Amino acid sequence: MGKWRLAATKTVDKNEKMYTKLYRKNWDSPFRYLREKMSSTISARIFKEMESAILSGGLKPRERLIEMDLIGKFGASRTVIREALKRLEAKGLVRTVPYRGAVVADLSGQEVEEIYFVRVAIEKIAARLVVKYITPEEIESLKALLKEVEGHLRRKTDQMIEKDAEFHRTIYQTCRNQHLCEIIDYLKTKSYMVGYNAWSMPQRIEQSIQEHREIVKAIANKDASRLEKMIVRHLTVSRNSYLDQLKGNERWALKPKEKEVG
Repeated sequence: MGKWRLAATKTVDKNEKMYTKLYRKNWDSPFRYLREKMSSTISARIFKEMESAILSGGLKPRERLIEMDLIGKFGASRTVIREALKRLEAKGLVRTVPYRGAVVADLSGQEVEEIYFVRVAIEKIAARLVVKYITPEEIESLKALLKEVEGHLRRKTDQMIEKDAEFHRTIYQTCRNQHLCEIIDYLKTKSYMVGYNAWSMPQRIEQSIQEHREIVKAIANKDASRLEKMIVRHLTVSRNSYLDQLKGNERWALKPKEKEVG
């Protein structure tokens, strides 16, 4: 009888421990999920804010990205900032330089030539597909967006670069090829500083507005050849502007050496 009671007691204790452990696990699960969800949301938000700061010129090419400064600027923990920097580096927007740490990426002349060679080729392909597949309703929406973009460009608002990007992204989305759109978006993001630099050119805003109008007109007229030419022109202006600036910087950088030699 005593042995039976002892065995029964052990069984109860074992079951009690099992249920207690199960209870605690289930009780903690919702909170763990919420913590992970909140952490993921914060990380995504900080990443987008830092990406936007780079693409809009708030953080300039070659600018050092010091962790403590970023923590203060974006109000995030060191872990979140480091995670965002890794994701930005994977997108080609940040580079790690020996003895300097993380910096906002810039591009050499060779890199610009290579990227724009590919951009011209694939955006011409996308242009033909846009003309083939875009609907009358999408053309009307594009015309409305064109007016909105012009307003931002003329007023030089903080959103003008973002709206310009939205305009081009909207055009290519009508090509009905998601993989092509992703490649275009990746290369455009990687070479963002080329387009950003072009906005500093005198009369570039008015010139860009006219090019946008010609692009929409070619789409509305289903003129693939004209659309290809306008897209190439639009890309070429930005590329040449950046390359000219690089050459100017190289000439400027050589002057002190020439003095030393002399």
